[in-house]
Amino acid sequence: MKSFTSAITIAAALLFSATGSFAQNTKPVAPEPRDGPKSPTDRESRTRARIKGRVITEGGRPVPDATIMVFPVNVAGNMQTAVASVLSPVITNADGNFEVASLQPGAYTISASSPGYVLSEQDSKQFYRPGDDATLNLVKGGVITGKVTNSSGEPVVGALMRVVKIREPDQSPARMRGGVGAQISDSLALLMGPYRTDDRGIYRIYGLSPGYYQVAAGGRSGQGFSLGSPNAYDNDAPTYYPSSTLETASEVSVAAGTEATGIDIRYREYRGHSIGGTVSMSGGPAAQVTSVLLTRGTGITEATSIVMAGRDHFGFDGVLDGEYLITAIASSGNPALAGGGDNINASASQPRPVTIRGSDVTGINLIIEPLAGIAGRMALEPLQDKAQKPACKDIRIVPLAGTVLSARDERKENSVDPMNGPLGGFSDTTPNDKGEFFISLLRPGVQRLELQLPAEHLYIRSMVLPQTDPGAKAIDVAKNGIRLKSGDKVKGVVVTIAEGASALGGKVLVEPDKKPPTSKMRIFLVPAEPEASDEVLRYYEAPLSADGRFSLTNLAPGKYWIVGREVDDAKQAESDRKPLAWEPGARTALRFEGEASKGAIELTHCQKVSDYRFSYVPLTKQPVKKTQ
Repeated sequence: MKSFTSAITIAAALLFSATGSFAQNTKPVAPEPRDGPKSPTDRESRTRARIKGRVITEGGRPVPDATIMVFPVNVAGNMQTAVASVLSPVITNADGNFEVASLQPGAYTISASSPGYVLSEQDSKQFYRPGDDATLNLVKGGVITGKVTNSSGEPVVGALMRVVKIREPDQSPARMRGGVGAQISDSLALLMGPYRTDDRGIYRIYGLSPGYYQVAAGGRSGQGFSLGSPNAYDNDAPTYYPSSTLETASEVSVAAGTEATGIDIRYREYRGHSIGGTVSMSGGPAAQVTSVLLTRGTGITEATSIVMAGRDHFGFDGVLDGEYLITAIASSGNPALAGGGDNINASASQPRPVTIRGSDVTGINLIIEPLAGIAGRMALEPLQDKAQKPACKDIRIVPLAGTVLSARDERKENSVDPMNGPLGGFSDTTPNDKGEFFISLLRPGVQRLELQLPAEHLYIRSMVLPQTDPGAKAIDVAKNGIRLKSGDKVKGVVVTIAEGASALGGKVLVEPDKKPPTSKMRIFLVPAEPEASDEVLRYYEAPLSADGRFSLTNLAPGKYWIVGREVDDAKQAESDRKPLAWEPGARTALRFEGEASKGAIELTHCQKVSDYRFSYVPLTKQPVKKTQ
């Protein structure tokens, strides 16, 4: 139930804004043909406007009657699909098959759910485009069950149960499932679950993804209201398993398809403490709705306080001792769907640390500042050299509307700030049929643009911000980032995408035994041309799989050194990792290692190398030349 509060808020905002000012009636636009009569037939157009798929479980068995929810990455720009998916989801047939038709060009997240099952992250893609075929794997979820009793051993009846995932099976911090759609789907599924103890004090929570959890009884839901009829335990602070506060709670390990039994809780009748304060706007129009989030430092939402227009006070009750962050998020329009254009008025406070140690904390003032946004356009650079076209004969036309753009604050990790965590999915976007894009909900600071391209034959040629002075050189935003102030709307960014990308895959073998590495490693591609030393877009990196394999796609053709590095054993989500090439010193170090290797590989347009063997020599030994 991690991020339960935020997801419920998102779902409510989505439905609320169905008739809002950001709803658009954009019609699908077919890609324009090149080089003569290559326009698709009506049948081909219909195929490209749909996503077909199948839902399976263990052994490849089909899952009938599974619920399929398809959400556009740019929710505000394609409201019809988003609302239709919530109100009228697609259901798989007896063979587990489904089809979602009449989709606009763009990128989508797909969620499949069935009672007692969870979507396998390993077997599902992050984004799908119209024309894709999807295979979604559901695995039997885990179960946590036990009994809640009071100090006299009597059952505690009707107490709300909360389950908070804190770590993944590999010990990394719990991570949000990709995309807004998955969060909304999870929230709607959780609303149907068994949240309260029965008349015997027994609870049973099923359909849990593998990982490590904390379990608590009592208190209200994280949203600040009770699910079902109120009872005597709603105003208590939650009691964590086995009979603990938040700081001393024991963890429960859950594996797929297994049942953790005997997770009994001895209930503590403890009212906890209060946190209170006010919110104030530093600029911009008055907010219609302000959500104040109480989160742990790891990004887990504990509670939400809603402040309506004309009021300024917020409060939380039943808070246990511990370290928290408080963040206020406000909007004068659609609270969570502010990504629909450059006329938004979304604001947020900086996360405020709060420590509870045996007493209430009051008098907190959260100053809400307007958030920023980045607007621009994408342009496609087709292959120009006729000599390159034979190697790229399999290139197919894909709309750039399938590109996913996001901005990332180079100073922050995703899991701490609510604007970068649970609500960060709303700042992802896709361009419209004209290539125009707008990324919203951005903090002041230096933001970096990140792209996920819709096809492997494309690569990012450049990212620039032209200056108002015609004689001034455009800013290389890939190298320098985009510096934003509160309320800024930076416009005019140009992202050029080129055809003819190459790809490199293979395996790392450790010298002298030529066996796969036993420690975590990453592979880096470093431009070998001296003039490309500061071209950030020419640096690439990827993790190794368990068997030492790597895959790098969407590569700009050119000459590269290959560098292997062992990484720290500390667990870090891949989505939280920042590219080393963002730092000038890191680029210099990578080039130094590459030059010392005395070996390089040259990748030509549309070349795909899949069997490269990289000989890695641990740092205690002298590097040797790589062999292909």
